[in-house]
Amino acid sequence: MRAGERIGQGNTADVFEWGAHEVLKLFHERHWALEEARNAERIGGLGLRTPAFGGVVEYEGRLGIVYERVDGPTMLRSIDPNEASVARNARLMASLQVEIQSVEHELEPNLIEELTRKIKAASCLTDVQKEALLRLAGTMPVGRSLCHYDFHPDNIVISPGGPVVIDWMNVLVGDPAADAARTAMMFQSTAVPPGAPAWLAEGSYRQSFYREYMAEYRILTGIGQDEIESWMLPTLGARIVEMRGGWQTEILNRVEDGLKRLAGALTNRVGLRQEDGN
Repeated sequence: MRAGERIGQGNTADVFEWGAHEVLKLFHERHWALEEARNAERIGGLGLRTPAFGGVVEYEGRLGIVYERVDGPTMLRSIDPNEASVARNARLMASLQVEIQSVEHELEPNLIEELTRKIKAASCLTDVQKEALLRLAGTMPVGRSLCHYDFHPDNIVISPGGPVVIDWMNVLVGDPAADAARTAMMFQSTAVPPGAPAWLAEGSYRQSFYREYMAEYRILTGIGQDEIESWMLPTLGARIVEMRGGWQTEILNRVEDGLKRLAGALTNRVGLRQEDGN
């Protein structure tokens, strides 16, 4: 079979028409295809809103995955630049994330293990920074929730049959607050992807979406903002290896600032204890 028109393009893969009812996701690196295929098989029987997995194929020297074709724009592209549309979709995104995190499964926790691996691999971090981030990650709750771990509006297709979540390459099992922190990290960034729609490029709507999403997520889960923010530094430390150029520099600056604030808070805490002891 010959691939049809390219209908999607991302950092890890290109998506092509594949017959009348499927798509072919061709990866730039073979190991990315194998990782996503493993995840697709693991989650295939969990009843999630995700395209049906059709197997792995090799096409013109690249490894790809065949998926059920899901028609419709992504949430990113379907949001209108007004407060009502932004708020409605932000709340929907939060409810979809909680739905994923609430599904029953028998997978073993691996989120902290994956963060640890990526932090160790981050060549732009100093040994001291790595040690601090790894020590912090080691204190975090393990958790057993299914975490998409790349959950944002461009990974939700608004199909005629309802929303469908795509791109499961990063799926992990761990503390749900870590999953929310990963989403929060992307909205807190000043970076905007090329060709971003007007509502995302416009700062006030972006912040409105983030506030509505986070408020709804906290209501649905009972998880506090402090619990989510406590994951931010190890999340940023792991994210560094995924980014390049100015985006990587922004994350590195956030890690450095966060570690300085953490060190300052610890120093103040020690000082208060010493005063209490005198």
